Amino acid sequence: MANRARWMMKYEKGLVDILHENNTSHYRTQNGWRTEGWRKIVRDFNVRYPEAKFSKMQIQEHETQLKKDYKLIKSILQRDGVSWDQSASMVRTTDEIWDDIIEDMPKARKYQSKSFPLLDSLELLFDGPIPEGGQKSPSSVPQNVGENVDDGGNNTSTVPGFLLQQTALGPQGIDDLDTLQKRGEEVLERLQHGADRRLPRADDQAQSSSCVELQRDRRKKRKAPDVQQMMETYLNFRMKQAHVKEQRAKDAGQFTISGCIKALHTMADVSDEVKVLASDVFKDAENREIFLSYEPRLRSLWLKREVGKLLS
Repeated sequence: MANRARWMMKYEKGLVDILHENNTSHYRTQNGWRTEGWRKIVRDFNVRYPEAKFSKMQIQEHETQLKKDYKLIKSILQRDGVSWDQSASMVRTTDEIWDDIIEDMPKARKYQSKSFPLLDSLELLFDGPIPEGGQKSPSSVPQNVGENVDDGGNNTSTVPGFLLQQTALGPQGIDDLDTLQKRGEEVLERLQHGADRRLPRADDQAQSSSCVELQRDRRKKRKAPDVQQMMETYLNFRMKQAHVKEQRAKDAGQFTISGCIKALHTMADVSDEVKVLASDVFKDAENREIFLSYEPRLRSLWLKREVGKLLS
C-alpha cells in the first residue's frame, strides 16, 4: 500500500505552477488533462521535488482535491456578506454567516480559520481559457498557425495562436504588462481596420453575385466581431496573469526572512529551539506570507505546528 502523500505548501504551489506551465491545448482539453499531459506533469514534478516521491495517482488525486477546494471557496464567496482578504488569503465574514455556510457546506468549516493562498492561480487555471500550442516556442511557430481559410479564400486569424505571434509572448509568462497591453491594442486595431476594409468589398460583391456568394459574404462579416471578441477575452486573461505575477513580486519584497525573524523576537511563548528551526520553515515564500499575515496571537500556534511537521 502506497504511503499517504504529505502535501506541504511548497509542493502544492509547485504543482499549480507546473500545471500552468503545461496548460496548453497540446496537453489539456476542456474535460481534463490528456494522458500525455499527465505524464509530463508527473515527470516535471518529480524532477523539481525528487524528495517527495509522489506517484502519478497521488498527484492526480491532489489536483482533483485542489479543484474541489477552489470551487468550495468560490461558492463561499458568492454568499452575501462574505469578502476575500487578499493580504491574508482568507474568507472574511461574521460568525453568524459562517454558521449558515457550514450548515449548508460542512466542508467549509476548515476555511473559517485557514488561508487559501492559491485562489488566484487556481482561478486562472480552472476558469481561464486553455491556450493553444504544442511544444514549440512562439518564435518557431509557422506563419499560418492560428489561421483559418474562409469560404472566399481569405485568411482569418484565430485566438490565441495569432495573438501569441503578434505579441511575441509565449504561454509561460509575461514580463512586461505595458508591452502586452500596447501590442494587444495594436492587434485589435489592425484586425478592426482589416474587417472594415473587407466589408465594402463584400457589399460590392453582393450586388453582382448569386445567392450563394451573398450568403458567403454574410458569413465573412460575422467572423470579424467573433475573432475580435475572442482576442479581447484572451487578452484579458493574459493581463490578469500579469497582474498576479506583479503582485507576487511585490509580496516577495514584503514577506522577507528577516521580517519573520524580527517578528519571532517578540514572541515570548516560543522556545529557542522552535525559533531556530523556524528558519527552515521561512525558506518557503508561502510560509513567510502565511506567518506574517496571521495576527500575533496566532503566529506561535501556526509556527509550532509547522516545526512539528519538520520533526515528525
